[in-house]
Amino acid sequence: MFGGEHKQTDIAQTAIFTTGSMRASRFYPAIIFTFLIMYGDYSFDLSSKIRFVSSYLFTPFTQIEYLAKDSFNSFDSYFSSQKKLSEEINTLRNQIRDLENQNLALKNIKASLNELEELFDLSKSFQEREIFLGKITDYKKFPKELVLVETRTNKISKDMIAFNVFGLIGVIDELLNNSIKITPLHDASIKVPAKNSRTLENIIIVGTGKPKIFQIEEFKKNGDIKRGDEIISSGLGGRFPEGFLLGKVTEIKENDQSNFLLITVENTFDFSFGSTILFTKP
Repeated sequence: MFGGEHKQTDIAQTAIFTTGSMRASRFYPAIIFTFLIMYGDYSFDLSSKIRFVSSYLFTPFTQIEYLAKDSFNSFDSYFSSQKKLSEEINTLRNQIRDLENQNLALKNIKASLNELEELFDLSKSFQEREIFLGKITDYKKFPKELVLVETRTNKISKDMIAFNVFGLIGVIDELLNNSIKITPLHDASIKVPAKNSRTLENIIIVGTGKPKIFQIEEFKKNGDIKRGDEIISSGLGGRFPEGFLLGKVTEIKENDQSNFLLITVENTFDFSFGSTILFTKP
């Protein structure tokens, strides 16, 4: 037991001696290094240079927060600007659409005014006869070609005839409540007393059932007629007024089995044109 205590005492003494030696070996170099740093700092202002270099090296890290904030603000500003721009574009598109609709409405109004003006000029040729106006509401092709016209008067009678801005276009087929059915002149059931404006020869034109196409009824082969001759209403019979253009001669054919020519007359306007119809007696 005594030997064990002696051994422990030797170990403790050795440890104390070794620890002191290690502390001295580290302490003196540290003192020397500290004096060197102080001397260098005093002589060469090393501390400020170190601070400057350190601040320069670590600036990117210290600026991360500001860079992140600036980046976020930039992104936020960009997307906010994009959103505002998109909203402005949509607003402008809506304004353009509204302006286009207004422009279309104005064009329709202008067309209606021009149509009414031409109908008013046309009405002057009827002198003291009563005239009535109707609004086209529908156009049908089957089973019979008709134009439906809405009116606000009950003074229209079946012996009246229908005009649009081009002139004579048809006859009244049927009278309904506040509505009228009009049959076009080119209907196969219609015959119109007419004459050649060049020769003043009286003729009869009949509808073919095809839009804008008529034929001259029983025109003799020795008769005087040419392509381009204008055919106008003659007023004979009192069913149609005199002097309205019905069309021009476009084709003349001979038939070896008949003494009559097959003559086609084509008008230059559309039965379903426009939006307003004028009614009056012949």
